[in-house]
Amino acid sequence: MNALLSEFDAAETQVLGLSVDSKFCHKAWAKGFEGIDFPLLADFHPKGDVAKAYGLWLDEAGISDRATVLIDKDGKVVWSESVGPGGQRQPSELLGKAKELG
Repeated sequence: MNALLSEFDAAETQVLGLSVDSKFCHKAWAKGFEGIDFPLLADFHPKGDVAKAYGLWLDEAGISDRATVLIDKDGKVVWSESVGPGGQRQPSELLGKAKELG
């Protein structure tokens, strides 16, 4: 994702990471990737409130689904995709979708 940040910027798309982990977990995770150049947001307390608002909370597992949500400048969700808790996303495909919707 870091390698494509300038292209996301050119597509007027702000990249954010969000999980139900704490900011301390985020810091350790980012360090493992030798740094993350986009903001990581903690949906930690109350745990999962943002995930619940977007319908991404998996109650039985006590975690959020792994998903990508594109929100326009007016705050409207224009596209979303779930890849499941263990799923992977392709940053280049997400960039293409951001350009398509932008």
